[in-house]
Amino acid sequence: MFPFDIRNHEIICVGDLCADLIIPYGEIKNTISKMRESLAVEEQSVVFRSGGSVGNTAKVLGKLHQNPIFITHIGNDQAGQFLKQEMEKYHVKMDHAIASDKGSVICIAVLDENRDRTMFVWVPPWSGLDHYTLNSFSEEIYKKPAIIFSSGMVLTNDIESGNAILAFIERMKENNSILVFDLNIRAESYGFEAQRRQLFERVLQYSDVVLGSGIEEFGQLTGKNNMIDAVRAIANDHSCIIARDGSLPILIREGDRQITVKVEAVKPACTVGAGDTFDAAFLMALRKGYNIENCVTFANKIAGYMISREEHLAIPDNAESLLPGNDLCDSQTSFQ
Repeated sequence: MFPFDIRNHEIICVGDLCADLIIPYGEIKNTISKMRESLAVEEQSVVFRSGGSVGNTAKVLGKLHQNPIFITHIGNDQAGQFLKQEMEKYHVKMDHAIASDKGSVICIAVLDENRDRTMFVWVPPWSGLDHYTLNSFSEEIYKKPAIIFSSGMVLTNDIESGNAILAFIERMKENNSILVFDLNIRAESYGFEAQRRQLFERVLQYSDVVLGSGIEEFGQLTGKNNMIDAVRAIANDHSCIIARDGSLPILIREGDRQITVKVEAVKPACTVGAGDTFDAAFLMALRKGYNIENCVTFANKIAGYMISREEHLAIPDNAESLLPGNDLCDSQTSFQ
């Protein structure tokens, strides 16, 4: 896919790091029902942990021994310090993180009886969403090419911040960097009005790989009501589109070539962070030189493992052994 070798590229993650508040609403409802019937119950509690779409991806990359650079904002409160320490515990490089003069953003995940989540973003009055400027990116960052990973959570209605992100991407693209972008639109939290949509459209022009989940994301961009038409609408000659859709096969499209990869069949224990885990595993395999189909297959295995475990962002101890053994590809070829 790329006319140059990316195996020595660093991975630079740019985007949101927040505190996640996990509320087991469904389990608490079941517990109350059991109590009314005098049945034995297990204690349920709210969980506080690190989160954010890019934050989760950076953390899993750390667990996968990829040691990513993370450009994000660190809140000036105890939550911010907790989040920074959590990233560093997993060997995420935080030297380029930006000290904020505001508090941390909180993401509230409410889990239903099936442990499916509904997410709410809460920006307390003493906090604020990340704001990037040209000064957010040190000159050192531009010295070497990298694999840049970001998501739609970085493109809020703060247009000045979005333009700074675009300027960073444009400059990095000049030195053979590549951009992997997860749509993660979250229109229910941030809206998707004209100016924010334009930021997305501009970022997609620079994206080498576009990741996304469900027609609720791809449909927002294209106005299409089915995945195949929506993916076709944003496909172009220079990027690869990878569309996840729950338990349905993953759709991969590059130019006019299209294939699907079956999703791992697992019994879900928790889906919070599944897409972020997929992204991290995909980036790891991409960095190692595997073709796109094998990157997706590997990411699918790691995400399937994570979904089947109660532990947050769980990955198998032998994750690297799940990479295809002899399928390293020519750097200019996507499908083998």
